[in-house]
Amino acid sequence: MKRRLLKKIIMSTLVLASLSVFLLTSGCAAKASRMVPTDFEVVNKHHYTVSINESVGGRETNPLWTSQVSNSAFTEALSNALTKSGVFQAVIKGEGADYLLDVTILDYDQPWIGIDIDIRMKTKWELTNAKTLVPVWSNTFETIYRAKLSDALIAAERLQKANEGSVRTNIKEGIRRLSILSL
Repeated sequence: MKRRLLKKIIMSTLVLASLSVFLLTSGCAAKASRMVPTDFEVVNKHHYTVSINESVGGRETNPLWTSQVSNSAFTEALSNALTKSGVFQAVIKGEGADYLLDVTILDYDQPWIGIDIDIRMKTKWELTNAKTLVPVWSNTFETIYRAKLSDALIAAERLQKANEGSVRTNIKEGIRRLSILSL
């Protein structure tokens, strides 16, 4: 009898622990509006227009899994950040721009859970002359963002903030590098 009761207690504990881990790690998709940097380091403002191709390398968030960064959210955040930074005269959707910008997420290192969550993002940025279709600049770089326990007590929320912060940091660095160019 005691053995059966002990078995039930252990099973109940395992089920509750599993449910707790699931609730703490499942999360919402990173939101594009929170991925736009608030300030920028712009050296040169280019008197040209740019169009952004849909980013690749991101992952859609499964609601039952951990928060991720989708291609569409990254692209939307990048477009808004480029507009806000003023590094180009305008960001144009579709054809008619002077330059085309492609950003590929090459690597995205995301932990499952942690007290402080570090996310490393490696991207390749390529700027192409829209008339000649010749690349004028290509750069691959890596950024790291840390979300601390004080940013959010719930792990899923902290992971979402880490995802948004990693994109924000990467976009800010990419815009800084674009602004150094002499076009």
